[in-house]
Amino acid sequence: MKNRLYIFFLIILLILSIEIVVAEGSREQRDELNITVAVFKGPSGIAAAKLLGDNFQPGFGVNIEYIILSSPLEAVAKMTSGEVDAVFLPLNMAAKLYTKGPKFKLAAVSGLGSLYMVSSDPSINTWNDLKGKTIYLTGKGATPDYLLRYLLIKNGLDPEKDVTLNFSAQAPQIAQLMIAERADTSFIPQPFALQIEMKSETAKTILDPQKELLRIRGGEQAFPFTAFAISPKLYENKPNAANALSEALEKSINWSLENPKKAAVIIEKFGIMNATITEEAIPVSGIKYIHASTAQESVEDFLNMMLELDPVSVGGALPDEGFYFGK
Repeated sequence: MKNRLYIFFLIILLILSIEIVVAEGSREQRDELNITVAVFKGPSGIAAAKLLGDNFQPGFGVNIEYIILSSPLEAVAKMTSGEVDAVFLPLNMAAKLYTKGPKFKLAAVSGLGSLYMVSSDPSINTWNDLKGKTIYLTGKGATPDYLLRYLLIKNGLDPEKDVTLNFSAQAPQIAQLMIAERADTSFIPQPFALQIEMKSETAKTILDPQKELLRIRGGEQAFPFTAFAISPKLYENKPNAANALSEALEKSINWSLENPKKAAVIIEKFGIMNATITEEAIPVSGIKYIHASTAQESVEDFLNMMLELDPVSVGGALPDEGFYFGK
């Protein structure tokens, strides 16, 4: 008799549990939420090609509007004010905004390092040979700036005295300066490094910071560079939709790598980059999907490097476990 009662109560508990789960799912489906996903002009936008082309909607009562912005800095105010709910950012900016700002979580790494040192000066063969050079780059206070400073210091150069870092132009303009031989050295991401090599008679890629960083710090793959971050508004209210969006990003990245011509057409349509350049650049663009739950070790190693160089770059400390969505 006791066994029968015990089984009866277990069945009742199971039924109640199922009803609760169904009710929660129905509530999440019922309460609609409008969110904005920001994609930036430039190589980080390649990851979103399929999302944009399909106008992907995750379901679970979430409606997405996609916007195209010029730079990550343009998004920071919109993130703080609640106007942007998912965004592609340099990894250190994402960490800093979690630690100091509106608690955006890392949903995934969407790109690995794709920066290169390009020069028309044949005398530059090592990092030490950069002494006395003016180096054009973008992203003052962001990943390219900190990474270059770190690599210079590790090779015995003082970034403040031994080189001149010029932040006066954006990557497309730097590429044109290099092609026109009005600048001879740049620290620049793909696809612009490839564009310079294709159109310049003298400039070529001379140094690979990914390989140099692996030599210094160890590891087996290029450093995590771009973060796809999501807001508390999304991950707290609609976790199922957040998961669906992250999974769709993985499919978008894989699709772009497998279909560069089609992806390039979409990227140009949305004003992100020129289609011809994009198609050539996709194989070397560094786009890759790594879910936050498996990216923590490589992310922390890279952020530790930046923390060592300048604590302000990541908000004064490594982000805690809460930074990683899905852990």
